[in-house]
Amino acid sequence: MAEQSKRLHPLKIPFEMWNVLKKEFFLIILLYVLNFGTEKVYMIVLQLIYLLYFVWKVISLTLNWFTYTYHIKEGNIQIKSGLISKSYRTVPLHKVQNVQRRTTVLHKFFHLTSLTFETGMTGDQGSVLFEAISLKEAQRLETEFSSQEIPAVEEDHLEEDSLKETGAEQTIHFTPTKRDVLKASFTSLSFLAIIPIVATIYKTLDDFFNLENAEGAVASFLNSWLTITIALIVLVGLAIGFGIISTYVKYGKYEISSDAKRVYIKKGVLDESAFSIQKEKVQAVEITQSLIKRMLGLAEVKLISAGSTGDEKLETNTLYPFLSVDRAHAIIEEILPSYKVERSMHPLSKQAFIVRMLRPSYIWIVVTVAIFIFKPAIWYISLILFVLIYTSRIIDYKNGRYLLHDEFIQFKSGSLETSLFITKRSKVIQIKVERSRLQKRFGLASIETINRSKPVHHTKLQDVSLEYAEEFYTWYIDRTKNIQVE
Repeated sequence: MAEQSKRLHPLKIPFEMWNVLKKEFFLIILLYVLNFGTEKVYMIVLQLIYLLYFVWKVISLTLNWFTYTYHIKEGNIQIKSGLISKSYRTVPLHKVQNVQRRTTVLHKFFHLTSLTFETGMTGDQGSVLFEAISLKEAQRLETEFSSQEIPAVEEDHLEEDSLKETGAEQTIHFTPTKRDVLKASFTSLSFLAIIPIVATIYKTLDDFFNLENAEGAVASFLNSWLTITIALIVLVGLAIGFGIISTYVKYGKYEISSDAKRVYIKKGVLDESAFSIQKEKVQAVEITQSLIKRMLGLAEVKLISAGSTGDEKLETNTLYPFLSVDRAHAIIEEILPSYKVERSMHPLSKQAFIVRMLRPSYIWIVVTVAIFIFKPAIWYISLILFVLIYTSRIIDYKNGRYLLHDEFIQFKSGSLETSLFITKRSKVIQIKVERSRLQKRFGLASIETINRSKPVHHTKLQDVSLEYAEEFYTWYIDRTKNIQVE
């Protein structure tokens, strides 16, 4: 019996209107609060125009909801939409790269959620979004996706072996402890978010009481060292408390788990989000470290997939941004048995250092010329910029590393923030080997890998030896030996 077409939950309409009101909040305040009861003709006209627009928006969203239907047939999601101009869309479930679920506070209140199937296609056709559906319906759709057999097009032997593992039982690899949350709250600097709040409160009080010219009890209070010290202690305490609470709300219920085929990432206390990706769909792994994280021995791991990972602010494809380096490497190998992080890598040569020092900085040249033409008195800015640019180059040179190891390639680069990129030959869709005139003089080259992602992921390492660049090219050409086509 064929499945009947379904609609999204009717509450999608007020959810959409809420988003519209949030975006146009200040315009509404300007039109209907600050100009309430106005007699200005142009303002009355603007109010009427916006009112008509609002009514049209409600009707439009209602019609869009009514005409949007979907059902699953023979392993495909079939979507129909449009009132006058009909649109039909078919998305094969086996093309789905990853699945995301987001449950906001509003969703929770009505026992709803939103679900997104991300494919590797570009443009608007790249994802299928169910903005408001019941939890039961979301589970049904995910089950339909999980039950589909995925045709193997390009899989290397290691991936095939890993997918032969039996059993679908999930293994939990990481949940943050209280210590992890505390460490994350300081590393993320989230406690600094209280500063603009305090500044706003101070400005508001100053508007009412004119604190700069205060007299009497208020003046004596502001001039007392004891009260200032107490105020600072309270402020620091509030900042720390605010940082811990905001970090807990975002990361407190974090969970990284996996089964034989998929990796699962869940997070959020109030606003929950979940991300799942099939292991064979992971195109690469990227380990990044900011300066603070390097000092504390922490790292952030991202899974790069062919499908979009949604809103970057949600960090849905991140394996907890505050893992210790050792734990980060271990988790990668636990959830992706076919991946291995090699600690020992080849440093860049001395010729690479010379080339980086000789390579001109066009930003510095332009700024220097502009300073000496328009403002010679601040010549020292040019000197400071020169020192910063070349110090960054020295650090980037020292951090530069590379390694070819069987089916894997690793790049490491960066100055203030470093990035360690790991991918497999079967996941690289294109490579580039380039040589500038300066690089030719010193026997160097730049190499680049391109992986499927949205947008396409480019990873480049400059100034490797020519011998390694040739080895890199041969390594990629030999990829046909490890590809099976069925």
